[in-house]
Amino acid sequence: MKVEKFLWIIILFHFLSIKSFSISYIQFDSIALANVKQKLHNGTAAERTYSAYKTLISKADELLSIKNPTVMDKTIIPPSGNKHDYLSIGRYWWPNPDIADGLPWIRKDGKTNPDTQTDAVDRKRLSLMTNAIKYLCLAYYFSENEQYAKKAVSMIKTWFLDDETRMNPHLKFAQSVPGYPNGRPWGILDGRSIPQIIPDAINILSNSKYWNKDQNARMIKWLNDYLTWLTESELGKAEFKQKNNHGSWCKYQVISLALYLGHKTLAKEVIESTMQSLNEQLDHEGKQIHEINRTKSFFYSCFNLDALTQIANLADKIGIDMWNYKTKDGKSLMLAVNYLAPVIKGEAWPQPDIHGINLSSILASLVRMSNHINSNELEHLLSKTMTILIEKEKSTGIKNDKIQALSLIGAI
Repeated sequence: MKVEKFLWIIILFHFLSIKSFSISYIQFDSIALANVKQKLHNGTAAERTYSAYKTLISKADELLSIKNPTVMDKTIIPPSGNKHDYLSIGRYWWPNPDIADGLPWIRKDGKTNPDTQTDAVDRKRLSLMTNAIKYLCLAYYFSENEQYAKKAVSMIKTWFLDDETRMNPHLKFAQSVPGYPNGRPWGILDGRSIPQIIPDAINILSNSKYWNKDQNARMIKWLNDYLTWLTESELGKAEFKQKNNHGSWCKYQVISLALYLGHKTLAKEVIESTMQSLNEQLDHEGKQIHEINRTKSFFYSCFNLDALTQIANLADKIGIDMWNYKTKDGKSLMLAVNYLAPVIKGEAWPQPDIHGINLSSILASLVRMSNHINSNELEHLLSKTMTILIEKEKSTGIKNDKIQALSLIGAI
């Protein structure tokens, strides 16, 4: 099984034209993707890969006609009074039934309040924007159809650059909770798709006639301003110190942006901090102690591992081997996988998970780790996971998004 360095949660989006290998990418191995492009063009791509490509083009075609998302479309005004400020509400928070006005809201871990997922706030629009840009850019990369690039550039301008519609570069009001003081560090998690998608989307769009130097300079400034807010604001500092998936994803954002923007020393410092954090995140069995008591404990264990393996991918770019790193107590990424492995082998998960076990949530991490760690056990776990997910595809008739993504980038 051929394994690739990086997988994004629905479909990967970081690209390099076969015509140009000089661009430095943050998340992606450009040569592997270029090989897929070549196979698609010469008719030698695997059936699964070609199917994923057709699905991609269909999605991209649909996106050409949608209205560009913008933070200005929300109907709830942030506490600042400025609609340019991103606003979302913590998804597991609900009105208190014991109080007349429901305030302050109370937390029900793992139970999403549908009122937090509406168009009244910005979370759905942020997700739509980043996913749309990734689909459009990948479609542009493979097809070289400039209309996909044109729409992606238009979306970037609307969300980040145009004075009338742009998002301010901070997350002061992300995952806010009615009835509590303004500002919660946990909302920084909402922003993780920005460094996952936008830097490399910019790189691929640099091949397009619709992307120019002025747009590039203003986008770089926005990302620099956001990185400054992440590292210098009180909310950013608080999130960085979290010992669970929130801290991991905050560190991921800082590292990704730091590498893209040329702040190598900062990236190195945060990578080393992440490696040291394994002492606080894992016990001697590999159990992720800050995820295991969640009501969706398997999912959150995999979610945190996803962040850690993406950080390990970034560490590779500056010569740091996080894949094989062990703390003095023997804690490592492999130890974390070993704790999760029995579930893949068919054993019951010994912890609570109200939504059940979905092996899709660990697939990306297994792919990355198998590409960097010489381990028969990892290869077995990856093969077993793929077999289970493919069998589910056959029985349900529903394509697995993550397997589609792996196929499209030549990882399987």
